[in-house]
Amino acid sequence: MKPFPLLALILAACAGPKAAEFPKAPPPPSTVAVVEVKDPNFELVVVEAVPNADDEGVSFTKIFVDGKETGRTAVGPRSQEKRARLKVATGNQPVRLEHWFLPPIGEWTLLPEAQQPRERFVRVEDGTIARMTLRFAPDGAPSLAISRDPAASR
Repeated sequence: MKPFPLLALILAACAGPKAAEFPKAPPPPSTVAVVEVKDPNFELVVVEAVPNADDEGVSFTKIFVDGKETGRTAVGPRSQEKRARLKVATGNQPVRLEHWFLPPIGEWTLLPEAQQPRERFVRVEDGTIARMTLRFAPDGAPSLAISRDPAASR
């Protein structure tokens, strides 16, 4: 064997990208921190049905009010109820939710559009808590309920 092809092969392998040249990991899927607010007037409750233990994973839900991301639930097991409490402007507010999950292998993934709940107007009034309850059936179908309770009940 001639040394030239072997030397060319070694040089080609060494000329590959260095560790510093690999792309950085994508940023986390949310730029809004999960915080507890004083005197919230809006609450999101997310409940996911998990048919078997093999389907367990982690998820969270982003909350957009009037087109801006204003909060999110904490990241947690799909089978665990997740909540987010926010203070939003009073009046009829357009609220859109984005549900994200982390597959066993891969990056954070947005739930397919067909399984995302549709944007809804929510009436937020002083002295009350507007509560959205997002439930996912075992087949992944979402249902959304809206209720209003006095602010003193949590």
